[in-house]
Amino acid sequence: MMKDRIYSSALILGVLICALLIRYFVPIVFDVFWLAIVIVSIYEVTRVFKRRGNTAFEWIPYTYAVAFLALVLIPIFLDLAFYQMIILQLTLLIAVSIVLLILPFCFRKKIVYDEQKFGSAREYLMNKSITTLNIIIYPALLLGLMYMLNHLCSLGVVGSDATDEVFGLFAILMVFVVSMMTDTFAMLGGMLFKGKKLCPLISPNKTISGFITGLVMGTISSLIMYAIFNAFDSFNLVFESVGVEIWHFAIFGFLGALATSLGDLFASFLKRRAFVKDFGRVFPGHGGFMDRLNGICFNLLIMILFFVICF
Repeated sequence: MMKDRIYSSALILGVLICALLIRYFVPIVFDVFWLAIVIVSIYEVTRVFKRRGNTAFEWIPYTYAVAFLALVLIPIFLDLAFYQMIILQLTLLIAVSIVLLILPFCFRKKIVYDEQKFGSAREYLMNKSITTLNIIIYPALLLGLMYMLNHLCSLGVVGSDATDEVFGLFAILMVFVVSMMTDTFAMLGGMLFKGKKLCPLISPNKTISGFITGLVMGTISSLIMYAIFNAFDSFNLVFESVGVEIWHFAIFGFLGALATSLGDLFASFLKRRAFVKDFGRVFPGHGGFMDRLNGICFNLLIMILFFVICF
């Protein structure tokens, strides 16, 4: 089992490094790579919901994932401001939500459903719509925030002194480094210090000591990122121009580590409700994509706020 985890970890790390190296030269290639991951993640979460008897209009989350990426790239080509892109994204989300809420009232043909679980066909369809909306938000929307990090400069979040090739890579690294350090040291801290369980009803293996260790090391990893990149003149100039200092990285590193831990707990909650151990079986010993990305989902939101607020 441990050998499988080591092999899978090496594979994941190798694929990630290759994707980031290619992304340095052609940022849009990373968008395509990440879209493929989002699509697989949607499939995994949909599968978990099915285990609970909650089906979805499956084509809608996949379509939304592609549309989300399109509404990040189109504003770049049209030279729109960041807030205009956000308005487009909110419009898309609201429109899809309205359609899903109206859809149960539009069906006229006979619907086959579990009469023991649902009182009527309309109740079944409403549950189907709500499940679809859940999948759109988690994971499609949250993981889709990675596209915004990939194009921070083109979207006007960061000034003209920086470029997407360099600064976008830095932003993506921030997410992965903080999340991976938090996850890794939460596990190691729990194994080393043991102690009381954090949420035994949700995740019996997680301890308070591991949770605290993960928060500390996730925060420290953010400070290390600042120290390393601040040594480069190009980054130092950007940091100084917007007044970003080490304490900004400390605050958002801590919040990112906290978001990572909460994302892990939320994923454990979904899996426990569905009586499954993992979202998938892609990586032996590690589960599926969402088993590796559950913390990153929530951390992405924190990092987007970090760059929007501070830069």
